[in-house]
Amino acid sequence: MPTRIISGPDSLERLGREVSRINRKCLLVTGRRSSRYSGALDKVQDGLLEAKIESVLFDQVEPNPSIETISEGAELARAKGIRWVLGLGGGSAMDAAKAIALMTVSQDDIRHFFKGMKPARPPLPIVVVPTTSGTGSEVTPFAVITDQQEGDKFGLAMPQLFPSLAFLDPKLTLSMPSSVTVDTGLDALCHAIEALFSSGRSVFSDLFARSAMDRVISNLSVVRAEPECLEARSQMQLASMFAGMAIADTATLLPHAMGYPVTVRYNLPHGRSTAILTPAFLERLKETEPERVEFVGRLLGNAADAPTAMRGFIESMGVAPRLGAYGVHEDDVLVFSEQVQGKPHLSRSPGDWDQQAILDLYRRSL
Repeated sequence: MPTRIISGPDSLERLGREVSRINRKCLLVTGRRSSRYSGALDKVQDGLLEAKIESVLFDQVEPNPSIETISEGAELARAKGIRWVLGLGGGSAMDAAKAIALMTVSQDDIRHFFKGMKPARPPLPIVVVPTTSGTGSEVTPFAVITDQQEGDKFGLAMPQLFPSLAFLDPKLTLSMPSSVTVDTGLDALCHAIEALFSSGRSVFSDLFARSAMDRVISNLSVVRAEPECLEARSQMQLASMFAGMAIADTATLLPHAMGYPVTVRYNLPHGRSTAILTPAFLERLKETEPERVEFVGRLLGNAADAPTAMRGFIESMGVAPRLGAYGVHEDDVLVFSEQVQGKPHLSRSPGDWDQQAILDLYRRSL
């Protein structure tokens, strides 16, 4: 994980000093509202001015950024002679920044990169400032982009997408609405759980995943009840980072792939849809990974029944733990199970996953 991390309260004040050595025109990629309203955008722009860096603002990133948005950002970057990209916001803004950094130097269809094509030229350098605690995109080589035509999300995965620098200032997360706090926290928890079961796991990914799980389980309820608690916010930010470092090594598993079409079709937050699918996944893994399933259950408060413990944790966060509560029904899951077929997440997940097994997991989650 080559990303240099600068962390702690008020660490964003170091932005100007740290990026001054770059001294080139920057594209500032962010969402349409939250960073502006929270004051984070002003702080970043002030830091760039301090470093005498000219910046161009691209503030059109939507939740689950689309191929069209990436194309628009890359076209602007090329037109303005951009030399590096700064992503400010949650996972959507950071993933968009990565994809724009890639597509600014490439005229290929981004869908070719989804299928594993390697770039002819390296992406522009990437710096990120996360304002949520969940995706861990600040320490991964991944970016997830929505293809509206396919009704699904697809991942870019290449070492060149690791940010070179990330600022983890927990004060920037204080303005997160409660629902965003919970949904992003659940995403970090799912990253950690999936890393534990990945076929690509290692002793190092286990260490990061377990540390992330401990922090989420201990602190998510605190930040939900006391949103101004800076210590708990700091711990959630570390949880997100550690879980991100774990999946940078292992990548994500089946619940993520299954959650993507649910998110696109029903606009259900990514972390929430993945979390709701995780209990049925754990139930299936009792056959192949009983000790690790028991470990997850123990951390969640019920070693004998990890799936029930996971649903209980989700519900304790004020989240309905079944897809049916959000309108997903039997007719949807057949289409969804077809979309999941062939995704790389399946080969990394323990056990055999034909379409019937995936369909069964969806049905158990309704």
